[in-house]
Amino acid sequence: MAALDARLVFEDEAGFSMTPPATRTWSRRGHTPVVRVRGRSRRRSSVAAPACHKAGEPSR
Repeated sequence: MAALDARLVFEDEAGFSMTPPATRTWSRRGHTPVVRVRGRSRRRSSVAAPACHKAGEPSR
């Protein structure tokens, strides 16, 4: 890599769902359980991050 004067780049991506994963919950008999969720339902967030490295230099 140093002989080619090249940079090595890594990239990673992840997705997150804003809806709760629970499909069942407990409550007292006769009381409907309420699960409160912040944000909009059925919304997904994606995050991506690169990391760049060149021999002899600090990583970026």
